[in-house]
Amino acid sequence: MTRLEVDELLRILSDSFDFGRPVVLPDFFVDHFVVYPSYSEFIEGLNRLAAQGGGNLMETEQFIRRGGNAVNTASALLALGVSPHLIVKTSRWGKVLMKTLVHPDLELGHVHTGGRLSHTVSIETTHNQRNVNLMVSDSGAAADFRFSDLTSEDLECIFTSPLVALVCLNHNRRAPDLAEELYSAIREHSDALTFMDMGDPSSNPSIVEPLVERVLLKGLVDVLSANENEICYFADNLPSSDLDWMNAKNDQSKWLKAARLVASECGVRVDLHTPYYSASVTPSSEISVPAFEVKSQVSCGAGDAWNAGSIVGTLLGLDPKRRLLLANSVAALYVKSPTTEHPLLSDVISFLQNPPPMQEPIRKAT
Repeated sequence: MTRLEVDELLRILSDSFDFGRPVVLPDFFVDHFVVYPSYSEFIEGLNRLAAQGGGNLMETEQFIRRGGNAVNTASALLALGVSPHLIVKTSRWGKVLMKTLVHPDLELGHVHTGGRLSHTVSIETTHNQRNVNLMVSDSGAAADFRFSDLTSEDLECIFTSPLVALVCLNHNRRAPDLAEELYSAIREHSDALTFMDMGDPSSNPSIVEPLVERVLLKGLVDVLSANENEICYFADNLPSSDLDWMNAKNDQSKWLKAARLVASECGVRVDLHTPYYSASVTPSSEISVPAFEVKSQVSCGAGDAWNAGSIVGTLLGLDPKRRLLLANSVAALYVKSPTTEHPLLSDVISFLQNPPPMQEPIRKAT
C-alpha cells in the first residue's frame, strides 16, 4: 500500500458522503466481558474453586457493553458517520437496556419487543500467544427471528436500502429459512446489495450446508463476510469440496484457498478477515492487505467493526485495496480500545495519517 493510495483514501473519507441508509439485522445481546490475562491460569483458578466446592475467582476486569453482531455493526456504522436502519428482536426489558447501552443517535424505531433478552459472557484472554474470546451465550430472541417477524415498515426500509446486512445466523435455529426468504424478497423487490455474515457455527453446524445449498449456490448473496474458521465451514460444505477443511481452520496457508473455492463455486464476493490479513476474493480477482500491528485489548466484536468499515467502503465504491485498508483501520482502532468504543470517522482519518506498521505474513496466506 503506497502513501499515494492512502492519501487518496483520506481524500475520499474527508468528503461528505450520502449513499442512503444500510439495514442491519436481527440481533441484540447484552455482553458481559470478563478479562483475564491467561487462559491456562483462568482454567486453573476455576478448577481450584470447583475442587473446593465453589468460591470466587478474583482479580478479573469486567464490564458490560452493548452486544450482538447487528447492534455492534450498526454502532460502528454510526460512529463512521452512517446512520443505519437497525432491525432487531428482544424483550421489553431488552429495549430499555439497549437505550442505555447504545449511542443516543442510533435510531431504534425498528426494535421488536416480542422475544427474550439475549445474553453473552465473553471471556477475553490469551492462549498459545494469541488473543482469544470465549463466548458463553443464551441466544434468546436471536434463536427464533423469522422473516414473518418483519413488518411492512421494516420491509420498506429493506427494499429502499442500498445494502442489507444479515448477521448472527449462527444463533438462529432456522437460519437457512430466514436467509433464503429475506434475500429472495430483496432480489424480487429491490436492487439492494445482500451482505451475509453467518458468525461462528461451531455450536450450530447444521445450518451451514443448507445455507450453502439454498442461499449461496443460488446466487442470493452478493457479499459473504467470514473469518478464517467460518470460511472453512463453507468450503467444507460445497459439493466440490476437495479437502478436509475442518482441519484447515488453524492452517494459515489454506484460508485463502478456501475463500477462492467459495467465491468461485458460489459466484460471490468473499470478504475474509483474519488476525493477520484481510482479503477480497471474487471468481476473477483477489486482493489481500496485511493487518496493522496494534496491541489488542479486546477481540469480541472485531469482526463487526471490520464489517462496518467494509460496508462503508463498498457503498463509497472504493476499490478492493482501499476498502480493505479502511476495514482494517476500523478493526485495529476497535481492538486497541480498552472501552470497546467504535472509532469515529475522524479517528480513522487520524490513524491513517500516521498508521502503525502492517504485519508481514501476507505471504503465509497464499
